[in-house]
Amino acid sequence: MKRSVWIPLMLSALLSACQLAPQGLDRSDNTLISYNRLAQADFDCRCQTVRLGGKVVRADALPHQTEVEVLSMAVDRFTAKPVLDSHSDGRFIAVLNGFVDPLSLQDQYITVKGTLDGKRSGKIDHANYAYPLIKADNYRIWRQVMEYYYDEEAWFDYRDSYRYGGFWGPFPSWKPRAALR
Repeated sequence: MKRSVWIPLMLSALLSACQLAPQGLDRSDNTLISYNRLAQADFDCRCQTVRLGGKVVRADALPHQTEVEVLSMAVDRFTAKPVLDSHSDGRFIAVLNGFVDPLSLQDQYITVKGTLDGKRSGKIDHANYAYPLIKADNYRIWRQVMEYYYDEEAWFDYRDSYRYGGFWGPFPSWKPRAALR
């Protein structure tokens, strides 16, 4: 094949490997994407667009909407997925339009994009807590899967030990890690 055909094929293969946020969860210039950046002025204005995510703690089905209490986690800038190994910096309540079965949300991960709509007082165990309230325009439920990968350092140890006279190191093996899809 000619070189002029290979270049577009390689570029399309590289670009298709990139992951972007699902439609509706993409980040605009004025979208807050961090829980700890919420300021008091944002609550008073009730006009700030936010994109937050985390693990669902509790969900309540109401007549025309579903309220979801979420343990906030950092959200990846490009894919909009909650970062599993990040620490939580608080909780928020997302109000989803329509009915979503609370049992289907239990222990799932979610990303929500919507408008900050004030605060709601509540309790976490015996402590008083002010939950930021988000009226969701779009949301995505992520399922947790196990991915397996080879540890590169184990391969180098195996190759070097074989080169210098035999098998001395551990044989490289698949290692599991949790991921969201």
